[in-house]
Amino acid sequence: MNRNESFPSVDTHSIVFDMVRSSIDVQSCDVEDIQLLISGDDESVSLLQLEWNGGRLSMSMPIRDRVPNLVSPAWMQTILRLPRSWKGALEMKSQSGMISINTFSGTDLNASTVSGHIRATNITCITCSLHAMSGILLLESAQVKDIRLSTVTGNIMASSLACERFRCSTVSGSMELSFSEPFQEMSGTSTTGDTHLSVPLSEINASLRSVTGRLLTRNVSIQETGPVLHFTTVTGNLAIVGSMPNLTEPEEA
Repeated sequence: MNRNESFPSVDTHSIVFDMVRSSIDVQSCDVEDIQLLISGDDESVSLLQLEWNGGRLSMSMPIRDRVPNLVSPAWMQTILRLPRSWKGALEMKSQSGMISINTFSGTDLNASTVSGHIRATNITCITCSLHAMSGILLLESAQVKDIRLSTVTGNIMASSLACERFRCSTVSGSMELSFSEPFQEMSGTSTTGDTHLSVPLSEINASLRSVTGRLLTRNVSIQETGPVLHFTTVTGNLAIVGSMPNLTEPEEA
């Protein structure tokens, strides 16, 4: 079953999706109105709750109390097309579906999932918060004032980041973080996962609180005059690599 809806972009300032199971694909296109293209099994699409009120567009899927149909399992795919000029707030939630956001420019971006993955590319906004329990977080090319990334078991991979404040956390996942511009402040937590940080800096005011984890540096010196980085871990290592090329291996600070 397919369902197509459109809403005026000028009068819409925020979009909120709260889905039980649905992949969500957000695209920035040459369109005038906000467009929704929904596909799924008949029951899921018919139960979909869609509302526009006071400039807030919301879509949700109630949890169904019934025995799963093993012959025709429930499924849904949602495509959201936004005008390139739209500058509102976007919030995406899904329990199991993948969330993909390609080219978003607005005020705030929030995306979370339990078992699905999140992929966000070409992001420009004030705040960006991405959270996954077991899925992978992938953030590429972001110009954001405040970034927050968190997982439980999933890995975090972020590249070409430009931000003032950056916060990240994971329990057992690894983190690969690459910045295109120096940040002002960064904090992070990890239990067992290792963190690799690449940043265009020669000095950084970094501190690591850990049980057995180590702080490793290459092409960057630990100085109080640099940007502040506080990291807490149990057994995971934190490796910081400066932008200047160096063939030597990271050494313990």
